[in-house]
Amino acid sequence: MNKIFWKVFLFGDPNLQIIRNADLEDLRELGSGTYGTVYHGKWRGTDVAIKRIKKSCFAGRSSEQERLTNDFWREAQILSKLHHPNVVAFYGVVPDGTGGTLATVTEYMVNGSLRNVLLKRDKSLDRRRKLLIALDAAFGMEYLHSKNIVHFDLKCDNLLVNLKDPQRPICKVGDFGLSRIKRNTLVSGGVRGTLPWMAPELLNGSSSRVSEKVDVFSFGISMWEILTGEEPYADMHCGAIIGGILKNTLRPPIPERCDPGWKKLMEQCWSPDPETRPSFTEITNRLRAMSLALQPKGHNT
Repeated sequence: MNKIFWKVFLFGDPNLQIIRNADLEDLRELGSGTYGTVYHGKWRGTDVAIKRIKKSCFAGRSSEQERLTNDFWREAQILSKLHHPNVVAFYGVVPDGTGGTLATVTEYMVNGSLRNVLLKRDKSLDRRRKLLIALDAAFGMEYLHSKNIVHFDLKCDNLLVNLKDPQRPICKVGDFGLSRIKRNTLVSGGVRGTLPWMAPELLNGSSSRVSEKVDVFSFGISMWEILTGEEPYADMHCGAIIGGILKNTLRPPIPERCDPGWKKLMEQCWSPDPETRPSFTEITNRLRAMSLALQPKGHNT
């Protein structure tokens, strides 16, 4: 079935690069999730990230296998059309993995996820560099929203970084496993995302359709992650987190040392009312102004 699907999609979409499994080399495992395992690998000599979809995902009924395969190719078609310096580059799909499994090949970011970098408590990640990382992420999200794409799982685990230049870190939005194209500015609802970063409207069940502002809420929580280096609500049970978010009594504690501009923007992003959350265009403008105020003389953002 996979072969039928990839032939249909290959000939139907000239933008989609098909990569042979034989042309790839898995070097080391970077991480594993519910649906797949990510490897640092090589594609014809180039460093890449290879996400191999787990065989177990295609072990169910034939109708479910077909739905998952359809979703995979649909996501691949979306990603193949995205081109932005703050969105992880998508190189292509692998339809002939071991045992008929599927894989995606994307740009490799040398320092991995921002969450892993924050866990290391890297002292070089000062206030200015954290601002630049947040700004990059906001640029990437502004682009995605301009293309009518809602990410649904924005968090520091899904922000990838390159810190080779000590003056200018680079951050890119990645992992679009849950992303969806908006229809008439709204997207189909349902519980998608990771709990601490999920907006109230994704949890309360009052509407089956939600807006792109769910990503803005997640960005606010991600700003707190960047500020503190901590994981939100790490010691709380799921039920308590859900209840707190729904009642609007739970937000991460803001350190006293927090910059007033950062604090105000963060709180506006995680507002319980989607309508009052800023757009990513406004977010980028405000973060840019903050970063320029901290910019060393002779350097450009």
